[in-house]
Amino acid sequence: MTEEEVRASIGGLAVRAIAGVLCGMFCWAAPALAQQPSLFVPWQTSPLVPPSVSPSPLTPSSPPLVLLLDGLGVYVETDYVGVSALSRPLRQQGFRTLSDTHFLNRQAGAVPDVVIGHSLGGSTALSFARDLVRRGHRAPLVITIDAAPGSPACPVERCINIHGPGFPNVRGARNIDAWAAGARFVNHASLPTHPAVEALILDQTASFMAQWRSAQMERPAEGAPGQSRPKGG
Repeated sequence: MTEEEVRASIGGLAVRAIAGVLCGMFCWAAPALAQQPSLFVPWQTSPLVPPSVSPSPLTPSSPPLVLLLDGLGVYVETDYVGVSALSRPLRQQGFRTLSDTHFLNRQAGAVPDVVIGHSLGGSTALSFARDLVRRGHRAPLVITIDAAPGSPACPVERCINIHGPGFPNVRGARNIDAWAAGARFVNHASLPTHPAVEALILDQTASFMAQWRSAQMERPAEGAPGQSRPKGG
C-alpha cells in the first residue's frame, strides 16, 4: 500500500468516526423533536403578520395648541406678568403652549387652536386669527385682554374680550367688563394675571378642552383618520 493510500484510509476512518459520534449525540433525539410543536414557524399561526411586526396602534392626536401673545414691554415668558404667565395652568389643563410677543417674530408659522393676547398682543391675536382663516385653517378660539384701541374686529365665532376702564369693546367679540367680573382697581399690566380674569380665561379653555376630548373619543367609532377639533374653535 502506498503512502497516499494509507493517508486516504486514515482520513476516511476519521470522518466515519466523527459522523458516528455526532449521530450518537443527535439522531436519538430526532423522533422526539419531530413530535413537538414548532417554536420557529410563526407563519403557521399568523400567515399575514411577520414574527417581528405587530399591528400599529392608532396614533393619538396631539393636544390642542395655545398661542400666547404678550403686549408692549413683555418680551420674555414669565410666571408673573402678561398672558405668558398662563402657560402653566393651561398645560395643567392638557394644552400645549407657545409664547410670543405682539411682534409675532418667533411663532408666526404656528397654527394654534386657541390664541390669547394682551394689549397690543390682543390686537395681534385678532389679526393673526383672521390670517389663519384666510389661509384655510380652522378658526381658533380667540381671547383678548385689554385689546389695544384701534384693534380689528374679531373674525371668528368664538371670541372673548375682557377689558378694564379706558379700553374699548372689540367688534364681533363677547365683551366682558373686568371690573364687573371682580378685577376692580387692577392696572392694565396686571390684568391678565388677576385671579378673576385668569378664572374667566381658564373657564373658556376648559370648555374648549372638554369639547376636544369628546371629539377624540368619538373619532375611533367614526373611523375618521383626520384630527377632530371642536366646532367653531
